[in-house]
Amino acid sequence: MVKNKVFICVFLYVFCWSLTAQNNQIPFSNLKIYNGNTHAHTIFSYSHGSHLKRSAGFVKGDKVLFIDSLFISRPKNKELKDNWDAFQGLPEKHFLEAKKAKYDFYCVTDHSQEEAFYPSGKNNTAWAIGKKQAEQASNQNFTAFMGVEHSENDSNNGRGHFNVLGASNYINAITPGVDIPYFYNWLKENPINKETNNPVVVIFNHPKKDQFNNWAYRDDEITEIITLLEIINNRKSKFDGFIAALDKGWMVSPVAGIDNHNYTDISEAESRTFVLAKNNTAKDILRAMRKRRTYASFDKNLECRYSVNDSVMGSVISKSNSYNLKIYVNDPDINDYTDKISKIDIVTSHGKIIKSLKPKMIKHQNYWNISVDSKYIDSYLFVQVWDNTKSNNEAAVPVSWLAPVWISN
Repeated sequence: MVKNKVFICVFLYVFCWSLTAQNNQIPFSNLKIYNGNTHAHTIFSYSHGSHLKRSAGFVKGDKVLFIDSLFISRPKNKELKDNWDAFQGLPEKHFLEAKKAKYDFYCVTDHSQEEAFYPSGKNNTAWAIGKKQAEQASNQNFTAFMGVEHSENDSNNGRGHFNVLGASNYINAITPGVDIPYFYNWLKENPINKETNNPVVVIFNHPKKDQFNNWAYRDDEITEIITLLEIINNRKSKFDGFIAALDKGWMVSPVAGIDNHNYTDISEAESRTFVLAKNNTAKDILRAMRKRRTYASFDKNLECRYSVNDSVMGSVISKSNSYNLKIYVNDPDINDYTDKISKIDIVTSHGKIIKSLKPKMIKHQNYWNISVDSKYIDSYLFVQVWDNTKSNNEAAVPVSWLAPVWISN
């Protein structure tokens, strides 16, 4: 009888331990989390930034930019500071500061209409210098990218900014005739960098709710190239733009851009883009971005990942009667009470929250295993995360948004 009791106790212990271990599994732990910045400007974006100061006689309301006859963006009523290099520098300076601040990757995205990039093309000197400095800065612990911000500011066919990463070439966004449809066709002709065989990745930058001509000109081909959206720009949320894009059929995953026009913000910024990739290489980071395995956070070391029906975040999955989510969220700053995770939401179309989960006791490391009935989900779902920060002056916002999972019909 004693032996039977011992056997039962051992069995129950092993069973409960196994169940707990199963529930506490980190989904897709084979993928590593890398943090970085997907939006930054160097001295090549000379027309505006921290390296300039107001000219004598400047009056509030004076224009600070103009476009010349060559369709180049230039500063107006501003001039170079005497100590400009204390604020701004070449791409190599940005990459150096990013390494010091423990970024895993860093993307320079200077404006394509700047003087340094005239004339446009892969043989442009500044473009060649930027790419070479990115190559030299990259190593097994850090990946540097030289990209451009394609800023469509003057078209009747929609306006908005895009970051282009991984391309071998670029075009001036404000040249006559280069509107959003033209740009989309150019991307379709150049979806792969033929020099590196890496995918070209494109980001919708700091979007308003109805920007990019109310999210027009989408088709299946361009949907597989523009796979990211800047839900965090510096310290501001662009959640309404994110939801608008998703509801218009764009399959975009959230990223965070510091949008710094200096190198001094690099060490101070808390916002990060996170990528789930196999290795910290240009190829693996870009492929992960194309596969939408990203999340954006106001916290620089928040660890997040989840799966739906055993498919990793960013995936397209088959329609099912129910969807089983395995969610892992951890903030390693265990001595900071505000970094404890207070809640997560499961969100679907139009920003509708279909389920909120609050732990009985808030903590830094969290695992959830939940099931959601298909009747509550439209074409996609995603997870948003709340920490324990209390905001008195502004409307509270989540600390992080994770890549959606889309439901295929």
